[in-house]
Amino acid sequence: MSVETTSPPSRRRGRPQRLPEDPHPLSSGIVGCDQRVAWLLTVARVLGPDPDLARRDGFIAALKEHGIPVDASRVSRWESGLQPLPSRVAATYEEVLGLTEGSLVAVASGLRRSFGSGPTQRENVVRETEMSDSELNRLIDINESGAGNGAQWLQLADHFSRFDRVFLREADWTALCRRLVTELGSAVGTSYVRRYEAAAAFIRHPNARRHLIMAVGQFVTDPDTQVVSPVLNLLSEVPDPAAAALTLRMLSADSENKYLRRAASSVAATKLARGHFDESALPRLESHVLGALRRGESLDGRLDSFDLAVRLPDASWERVTGGLRTRRALALVAQARSGDEMIPAARAASVVADLAPAVQADTPRHQAQEPDLMLRRLLREALFHSHKPRRHHAALLIAATPYAPSAARHLLELAADPNELLAARAWTVLMRVGNHDLRDQVMQRALADERPTVRSRALVNVGLDGGLSGEQCTALADRYAESRSLERHATLFALGMAGAPQLVELAKSEDADTARGAAWWLGQGPAIHDADLN
Repeated sequence: MSVETTSPPSRRRGRPQRLPEDPHPLSSGIVGCDQRVAWLLTVARVLGPDPDLARRDGFIAALKEHGIPVDASRVSRWESGLQPLPSRVAATYEEVLGLTEGSLVAVASGLRRSFGSGPTQRENVVRETEMSDSELNRLIDINESGAGNGAQWLQLADHFSRFDRVFLREADWTALCRRLVTELGSAVGTSYVRRYEAAAAFIRHPNARRHLIMAVGQFVTDPDTQVVSPVLNLLSEVPDPAAAALTLRMLSADSENKYLRRAASSVAATKLARGHFDESALPRLESHVLGALRRGESLDGRLDSFDLAVRLPDASWERVTGGLRTRRALALVAQARSGDEMIPAARAASVVADLAPAVQADTPRHQAQEPDLMLRRLLREALFHSHKPRRHHAALLIAATPYAPSAARHLLELAADPNELLAARAWTVLMRVGNHDLRDQVMQRALADERPTVRSRALVNVGLDGGLSGEQCTALADRYAESRSLERHATLFALGMAGAPQLVELAKSEDADTARGAAWWLGQGPAIHDADLN
C-alpha cells in the first residue's frame, strides 16, 4: 500500500477556505451550537458513573494524571459554551471519563458540521501528531478489509483532513469508499455515528469526494437495496453538482422505489436549506411536493415531503399551494413554515413538559440538580422540529449522554400514545437514542400495535436493537405474510439486521419482492455493533 499526502507550506500556515455553511443555523443565539457541545461534555461528566469525576476538582485532578495540565478556569470555559471547542477537547473528555473513542467527538463534530462555524477542518483534528506511513498503511488495510471499527474510520478521516491532497491508488479509494458505504447500511448507534462522520469527512475531501458519491449511488440504486436513508443522507453534505443531480434523479416519479423517493425527499430538503440547488431545480422540487401532499397519507407517512415543503422558497410554496386540494395539508405546512414545529406549539410544550422532568428524575445523579432546560429543548426538537437535521442531531445529543437509558424508557411509553403521530415520532426518536435493554418490550409492541406506520417504526427499532432470540425471529417471520407492504419492508429489516435464519426460506419466496429483499440481506449481513463500544 502506498499513500502520498501533500499540503503546500503556504496552505499549512494559512487558513483554508471553509466549505459553505448551512444558511439556516440554530436560531437561538443563546442556545446555539457551542452551548450544545458544552452541554454534551458537561452532562457526560456530571451524570457519569464516577462521583469523583462529577466534581470539577476531581475531574481536574484526573486530567492532570493523564498529562493534561488545566485549571478550573479552563474547564469552566470548556463547559460554558462561550467559545467553540475543538474535537481534541471532546476526545480529552472521552479519555478521562473512560468513554468509547469517538462517542463524543463524532456527535459534536456532526453538530458543528451541520450548524456551527467553529474550528476549520484542519484545526479540528483530534491527534496532535501525524501518523507514520506504516501506521497509515496498516489502518487503510484494516478498514478496506472490513475489519475496522468506527474509531478506526474516524482516525483515518482525521488524518486525511490534515491535507489538501491525499493520493491513493484509484482502486484503494474505490475499495475504501465502497466498504465504508456498505458498513453504513447496517451499522447501529455509535457504530453508525462514527462511520457517518468519517464518511462526511471523506465526501468533503477533494480526493475522496468523487469516489464516495459513486459508492453512494451504486449502493442506493441497486434495485434490491433495503436500506437507503442512512447512506443517501451523505449527499446532503456537499454542494457538489453530481450530488445534487443524483438527488433529483432519485426524487423523480420515474423511480419505482418509494423508499428511495422518500429518502431523496429528505436529502433534498436539507440540500435546499443549505443552498445546494440552483433555481433550475425548483420546478422538480415543487412537483414532487405537490404530488406528495395531494396524497391522502398521514403527516408521518409523508414527513420527508413535508420537510421539503417547509424549506421551499416563498414563491415556490405559493405555486404549490395553488395546486393543493386539501386545506389540512396547507395548514400543516403553513404552521411549520411560520413556527418550525410540526404540531401546535402548545401541544408540543405540553408533551415535553411531562416528558423532560420524568427523564431527568429517572436518571441517576450524584447530587441534586436544577431542571435541565437543554434536555427539555432537545427532546422538543427531536420530536417535533420541522427540519430533519435539527430532529436528528437533537436525538443524537441525547443518545450520547447518561440521559439515554431513561429517555428510551419514557419514549417507549410515549410510543403507546393513541395519537398516531406522537407514537410514530416517539419510535423515530428511539431509533436514534437506542433501546437500552428494552428489546423484549419493543418486540411486544411491534407485534401488538395494529397501526401500520407505527408498527413499521417499532419493527425498525427491533432490528436496530439486534440480538433477537430464535423464538423472536420466528414470531416476526410468522407475521410476515399477513403484513402490509410497509410492515413487510420493516420486518425484513428486523430479520436482516438480526441475521435471522428465516431469511434463507424467504429468499425462496414466490413473491419476487420478498425473495429479492431477503437475498439482499443475506448478502449485506447483520447489524454492525463495534466490539470496542463500552
